Amino acid sequence: MSDDIHALSGAYAVDALDDVERARFERHLAGCTACQAEVESLVAAASELSVLTEAAPPASLRAKVLAEIATVRPLPPLTAPQHDSADEDVTSSTPPEPAQAPTATAAPGTQLEHADDLAERRRSRSARGLARGWRVVVAAATVAVLAIGGFTVWKQIDKDPSRAIADQVLAAPDATRYGQRLAGGATATVVRSNALHKAVIVTSGMSQPPSGKVFQLWLQDATGHMTSAGLMPGGGDQVVVLSGDASHSKGAGITVEPDGGSDQPTSDPVAFIAFA
Repeated sequence: MSDDIHALSGAYAVDALDDVERARFERHLAGCTACQAEVESLVAAASELSVLTEAAPPASLRAKVLAEIATVRPLPPLTAPQHDSADEDVTSSTPPEPAQAPTATAAPGTQLEHADDLAERRRSRSARGLARGWRVVVAAATVAVLAIGGFTVWKQIDKDPSRAIADQVLAAPDATRYGQRLAGGATATVVRSNALHKAVIVTSGMSQPPSGKVFQLWLQDATGHMTSAGLMPGGGDQVVVLSGDASHSKGAGITVEPDGGSDQPTSDPVAFIAFA
C-alpha cells in the first residue's frame, strides 16, 4: 500500500486499487479538491480512448513504418533527476560538519531537531517521487491503451502475412496500377511491383460467386498460358495477393470455377486485366 495517499489517484481512476486501498482513498478523496480534480481529468481522458478505436490506419502505414524504422535513432531512456530543490536547500543551508561532541553552547535538542527536519525533507522527497512514479505509470498505460485501441487493425494485419505483403506491394515505390470496370458497376484493380515480384488485386462491389463455385485468379505469361494465382475468398470488397511471380506476367484474370479451383480456366473470364 502506498504511503502517500495522493499518489493513489491514478490507480483509482483506472480501478487498479484493492478494496482496502480504495476505501482508504475514497475517504481521503471526499475532502481533497486536488485529488478530485486529478481523478476527474484522468477518468475523462480514459473515457475518450474508446473513440480512438474507430479510426483505422491507412493500408500503407505499416509498410511505411517498416521502411523507415531503420533510419530512426531511438532516444536514450529518461532518468530521474539526482537532486531536487529540497535536497539542494539542505545542502546549501546546512553544510556537512565533522562529527564532534556537542559543545557547551549548543542548545539542548538542536541536533535532534536538525536530524528530524532532514528526515522529514527526505520523506517528502520520497513521497513526491512516488507520486511522479504513479503519474508516469498512468501515462504509460494511456499510451498502451491508445496503441491497443487505435491499432487493432494493425495487429490483425500482423497476424495475416498475406495482408502484410499486400501492404508492401501497395506502398512500393514502383507499384503500377491497372484497373477495369466489371458488370454491375463492380471494379477490379491489379497493383504490381516488379521489385517485389508480386501483384495484388483490389475488388469493390463484386457479386458473390454462384453456389458451389469460387472465383479463381490467374496470371498470364508471355506465351498466353494461364497459371493459377490462388482463390478469392468471395465477392464484395477484397484485397488479395496473387500467388506466383508477377514481374514477368502479361496480365491477370478472374474466372468462376468449381469449389477447390481448377488447373486451367473452365469458363470465360469475369475480368482480364492486361499489364500494358
